[in-house]
Amino acid sequence: MTLVTALVCAALAGALAPAAIAQQNLPQMGEPADSALSPIEERRLGAEFMRQIRAQLPLVRDTQLDEYIQALGTRLALASGKSDGRGFTFFIIDSPEVNAFAIPGGYVGIYVGLIDVMAREEQLAGVVAHEVAHVTQRHHARAFQTGKNASLGTAAAVLAAIVIGVASPEAGQAALAAGLAASQQRAINFTRSNEIEADRIGIEILANAGFDPSAMAESFGNLRRRNNLNTAGLNLEYLRTHPLDDNRIAEAADRAAALPRQDATDGVDYDLFRARLDVLTTDDQGALERAAKARNARRANPGDTYTLALLALGSNRLDTARQHLDALNDMHEEHPSVALLDVQWLAQSGARSAALERLAELDALYPGRYSIVEQRSELLIEARRLAESRDVLLRYLRDAAPIDPDAWRALANVRQRLGDSAGSHEALARWFEALDELERAESQLQLALRHVPIGSQDELRLQASLNGMRTRITQQQ
Repeated sequence: MTLVTALVCAALAGALAPAAIAQQNLPQMGEPADSALSPIEERRLGAEFMRQIRAQLPLVRDTQLDEYIQALGTRLALASGKSDGRGFTFFIIDSPEVNAFAIPGGYVGIYVGLIDVMAREEQLAGVVAHEVAHVTQRHHARAFQTGKNASLGTAAAVLAAIVIGVASPEAGQAALAAGLAASQQRAINFTRSNEIEADRIGIEILANAGFDPSAMAESFGNLRRRNNLNTAGLNLEYLRTHPLDDNRIAEAADRAAALPRQDATDGVDYDLFRARLDVLTTDDQGALERAAKARNARRANPGDTYTLALLALGSNRLDTARQHLDALNDMHEEHPSVALLDVQWLAQSGARSAALERLAELDALYPGRYSIVEQRSELLIEARRLAESRDVLLRYLRDAAPIDPDAWRALANVRQRLGDSAGSHEALARWFEALDELERAESQLQLALRHVPIGSQDELRLQASLNGMRTRITQQQ
């Protein structure tokens, strides 16, 4: 383990406490600096952060929502020209804070509160493109260069201040003011100076991805308006780590004006995504339903109709849900999110066979879409068709690229139900491996070995996997 990684991990142990992490911001640091932190080290460091995030933050855990945000982020990462898209992980945090962040290694988090501020897909894409630019330009690396160029004590203090700032901006600033002085202040200055570069690159990414490049300035305007409406008198969390002034908004608008204007998307994907996110994260479903009904009465639209259908299904009002689903099918019958809602209605109505037939059709129509595979596997388990459920998951894991790591966990569950303990532990090992939890993957492979005959092909295969895992763990230390 490098000095930088060791220092950050030590700071993480104390700084990312459960009470503090809920208020976290993850600031972007520095400029491209390959000599400070190699891409491999950066990925390793990001994985350390991400393990803490998964353990401590209230992540939105819904396959359809994950698919949307990952697809949007991957589209933007590909448009950067510096990534094949597979090195990025995008996730949503269930918090009303208006915030987003990138951390080393291509992990990008977006808060529910920020999504709520963005009226259309291009605006959300503008924020995500900005964060992607921080990663592709390697703005984190210079912060670690600051630490490496200083004494051990200063390096530790700089990194501790960075991580403390992750959990609490005020605490991070206090730590800097308490005695870190010039080198630490330079790290903060790099953060602010590189916002402009991330804007410029982000606007290019938007245009390359086929989005309206003016959406970047629009997203800034939305954030400024929401901040002005903030009665608490404090800046939005996003604006604390992404300083925003009139010049920056004007420059973003000018840069976008110099690029070819793109036609806006129809917005249906975003409307359905927002509707599902609202239903799954609201604290007051009654108020959400009343508001959706009122808007739909004035002008029927896919987002509010989806909201009403999903809420009705959630409370098992099947007749009401059917009415909204019929209206939704009239608008967008072929949309996979609408089709999956229809499948849910069939299953809740007792028509499990019809639901499974429809899922098989959707699986063939949208190959590699895990939200379909997941629902199909779960319904097969409910029907006690365990071997079929296993085969559906195995086919997805064999053919899809990239895969959703949760498919490994689902496979572990169905294998355990089938009495295949070795296969269950092996699948869990693959799941932990996909999450960069290599030590836990190693433990699962060890457990799998206990359930196979000595000298068998399964033992040889598992032992080879275990040896490879141990080699990877050693390389990280």
